[in-house]
Amino acid sequence: MVFPYHLPGVHSRCFYRSFSQSSSLLELSSFSRRLFKLPTPPPPASVNHNDLQSFLSYAEKTGLPSDSTTYVGTHYEYMVLWRLRRLALNLYRVGGRDDAGIDLVGTWHLPRRENALRVVVQCKALKTKLGPNLVRELEGAYRYSPVGWRTTDKLGILVSPREATKGVRNTISRSSYPLFWITMEQDGVIRQALWNERAEAFGLGGLGTETRYEGNSGSPAKQEIVLTWEDDELHDMDQIEEELARQEAEWLARWGCENQTEAKKFEVLEMLETSVPDLARPGRIEGVDNSAFGAGKEELLAQLKEKSSRFVQARTAPLSKQE
Repeated sequence: MVFPYHLPGVHSRCFYRSFSQSSSLLELSSFSRRLFKLPTPPPPASVNHNDLQSFLSYAEKTGLPSDSTTYVGTHYEYMVLWRLRRLALNLYRVGGRDDAGIDLVGTWHLPRRENALRVVVQCKALKTKLGPNLVRELEGAYRYSPVGWRTTDKLGILVSPREATKGVRNTISRSSYPLFWITMEQDGVIRQALWNERAEAFGLGGLGTETRYEGNSGSPAKQEIVLTWEDDELHDMDQIEEELARQEAEWLARWGCENQTEAKKFEVLEMLETSVPDLARPGRIEGVDNSAFGAGKEELLAQLKEKSSRFVQARTAPLSKQE
């Protein structure tokens, strides 16, 4: 039996959907991250592997026993990283002495948010019963996050194959930190998702759960819990990355920067952020709001051209069509 936790008023639905693993990962440039206000990824945790497929190849090559703690833990971390991409989370594996017990960091690209939500993730591939001490450990990781995630504008997530006990649920509920729990099996199937009121007030008010039956073609479907937003399916990261690329291309065309160097793109962005921050923002996932591009556009472009002759080729025609 599956007992999903969901927000009050959100109902569950059941239907079938098949899926396949995506190998498409987009590495954003420094300019792209500045444009969309995304943190810089941490250094790779390993020089030998960076995803589930490369880890499996490395383990086979080195003869790493599949029942060893290192294999089980690393395999689970990469499984979580891949699986949560389908729920709009873009994660990176971290490690080292200063990781504060954090396994993954990244961003959650939820609807209705101006900027992506930063997240820190702990993965506990434990077979033993889980206690409230893990929640307190997650709170500690929340307080001592890596560079780029040292902000209160983030969510702490704990992922484990074991379901949350009553003690764990009570501890999460009482926590003053925005916390999220996901029960995920070793094969990536999600059985439970719960979060506290602090997380809901933090910007998860539209989040809910549904029961679905998923599986590859020709194999029995598995019952799984998936996350939704206002009863609609969340975008996966492949879709979001495509949308970010489209929005960036539109932004560059708007200011005539398509063929400029990274340094020049940064200069234009900084000028806009200083003088008119609203015009510096790219369009959102839900669609570009053109209402901001009104009577002051031509005057602003003139100011930009005056400040730097590099941008004398900035196009005004596409902007006039948006008025």
